[in-house]
Amino acid sequence: MITKLKQSIRSSRLAKKGIILTSLLFGALSVPFLIPQPVKANSDRQEGPEGVGNPSALEGTWVVQESLDPSSVPPGTLLNFTSVETYGGGGGFVATNNGPAAGGPPVQGNWVALGHRQFATTGLRLGFTPVNVFTGINKIRTQLMLSNNGDEFTGTVQADIYLPNGTLLPIHPAGTFHGTRVPIEPLN
Repeated sequence: MITKLKQSIRSSRLAKKGIILTSLLFGALSVPFLIPQPVKANSDRQEGPEGVGNPSALEGTWVVQESLDPSSVPPGTLLNFTSVETYGGGGGFVATNNGPAAGGPPVQGNWVALGHRQFATTGLRLGFTPVNVFTGINKIRTQLMLSNNGDEFTGTVQADIYLPNGTLLPIHPAGTFHGTRVPIEPLN
């Protein structure tokens, strides 16, 4: 009986030691997750892992000069215009312009890094008449290349125009663009 009691006490001590060791190991492994990691500012445009480039390098607001190919639009269409585009973290963007159909709701969409300083976007813009009758949706797709210094980009654009019933029109405005990052200008 005494032998069984001694074995039980030893087993209990071993179990307590196992629990303590497991707790210490778990605590040590969780420390890196609890310590805050430094966050890089958006202005840090260094290369990221695997040579893809820093996807956050596109984040921010840009002034973009757009030029449509005259053969891709009906005669009389405004060919050169300016847009203001803002790319947010997580891949969302919004854009407004003073070009064709200006004054309507902004383009809203998503962007993704394709590779070294290369990005693609797809945005949607709702169309309305002056008395707010829905006329359809424009799908605007771009591909752009960020400059080496990260403060300019160039690219191509194409729009697909859909009627309210989903019919795709045979007009596909296309062109090129050049964007410049809006710099921070602190008050003096």
